[in-house]
Amino acid sequence: MLSGDMIHKAGRIDQIIRDYFDERPSVTKIRAKDLMQIFVGKGIFNKDYSRQGLPIRNLLRRLDEENKLHLLLHCYVVRHQTNRSWYFCRKDANVINSNIL
Repeated sequence: MLSGDMIHKAGRIDQIIRDYFDERPSVTKIRAKDLMQIFVGKGIFNKDYSRQGLPIRNLLRRLDEENKLHLLLHCYVVRHQTNRSWYFCRKDANVINSNIL
């Protein structure tokens, strides 16, 4: 079960992503790990320990396991046989038909 802190963190992340896309109208999608420095700067995570976006990927994986990805309106996951690729997409972007990889 998700803690209240994790749900609050998801809400803050969603707001940061919304602001990111509002400030960059030409961007339609971005890899989740590419926003780690913004998340660290905003105090969501202390540090990107692996420099591969591990903290955000772990949080997204946990939300996915708990069927709570809907808390992040901009989240899009590509499921591979052994892992998942995480993206944040502009809400009005047609992700299904775009070349996201």
